[in-house]
Amino acid sequence: MTSGAARPTVVLALSPIAEQHLDALLFDSDAPFDVLASALEADELLKTIQARQPEAVLLSPGLSGLSPAHCERARTAGARLVGVALDEHERYALDALEVERKIDPSASRQELLAAIQGEATSDTTTTQPTAVRAPEVSCERGEREGSLVAVIGSKGAPGASECAASLAALAAGVWETMLLELDALGGSLPLRLGANPNQGSILGLIRATQAGEGALRELIERWRCERQGWPDVLLGPPDPNALSEFTQPGTITRALEALTRVYQLVVCDVGFLLAENQPLAHIHREALINADAVLLVLGASEQQLRAGLRQLDTILGPLAIPAERLRIVLNGAGGPASAEKDTINGTLAEHLTESGLTVDAWLGWDAPGAKQARRHCLPIALAHRRSGYTRELAALLDELFLPNTNGAAPKTKHRKRRLAAPSLRRRTPPYEHEQEEVALPWQT
Repeated sequence: MTSGAARPTVVLALSPIAEQHLDALLFDSDAPFDVLASALEADELLKTIQARQPEAVLLSPGLSGLSPAHCERARTAGARLVGVALDEHERYALDALEVERKIDPSASRQELLAAIQGEATSDTTTTQPTAVRAPEVSCERGEREGSLVAVIGSKGAPGASECAASLAALAAGVWETMLLELDALGGSLPLRLGANPNQGSILGLIRATQAGEGALRELIERWRCERQGWPDVLLGPPDPNALSEFTQPGTITRALEALTRVYQLVVCDVGFLLAENQPLAHIHREALINADAVLLVLGASEQQLRAGLRQLDTILGPLAIPAERLRIVLNGAGGPASAEKDTINGTLAEHLTESGLTVDAWLGWDAPGAKQARRHCLPIALAHRRSGYTRELAALLDELFLPNTNGAAPKTKHRKRRLAAPSLRRRTPPYEHEQEEVALPWQT
């Protein structure tokens, strides 16, 4: 490390034994990093990270109250997690917590510094998240001018991306709205809009926030995709090889905070990876942790329902997203592969009731709307305005936000956390598309 380089900063969350083993490295006068503070239990650790903004946390798996949700929130706040394992049992425990690096108490100064700085080592390990239910965890988020709604589906259950696009299109008639594509596995918006993500995508925003760019509004205006009838759209990364930039702790958080400073509402289309043994899952988890409201879209077939309920277990369990921030959307009811409504209710009832949840919107199968959407190159909610799909989604949008009541205290439902509606209204009316066929990009 050069003399002019900034010294890495560290918060300690170690057991007394682990700290004793590392004492010479941590508190030596020649230590090449700064120890900012120590935390004795998991909730205190999150508060310390928020207050001190360390580059890394040195962590013992036996820290009081520690859960995967605490680790995910620490990572979301921008801290790299370096686990200290005293034995093989603790190494397995650190695997379950998905720390970025693991070190032994006998680590050298160079090995410890490399782990804190995130440099590649031979001990880099891909880990598997635990499936146990975690306690509710809070982590203060920065003040925002806008709100963030994350829409996520599950493997094998289509409809989440259309739900996100239609929800954003309806909201854009009222508020300044951004539809953000954040699917680590790649989305369909570039093809659907006939847009080139190399001309502007979230990758540019990620790099701008990392570089500390100040004029983000002007940059976002350059990168966003504008199409008649659509809200502003920021596409996903054009190059899968660039996704490694997205998995760095706090990267997605900084990008989302930048967008919510510019837009009153950001609707985030999140890919389904949450519990899979892939680093890319951190991208989606970080988006959900930052969201003011999470919409989980379930498919209507029995197989899709089971996959959706497993996704729900991950959201409530390892991620510890509070139930009041969740909305459940059933998509495709009455479609070709849909189970009967009584069967759906029976499958969902016990699972949702024990979590204090219910189905907030039933989006029926809308074949005419899908056809119109393809024909006019629009979200279904604008292509088929009078459909049950659109009415149900519009009602859900109304349910998400508290009414503007000139300072009067609004009433809220007991289970649900409703978002404060943005105060500034758009001056332009919602887009009314003309009844003419629009050529799809691949037809031109």
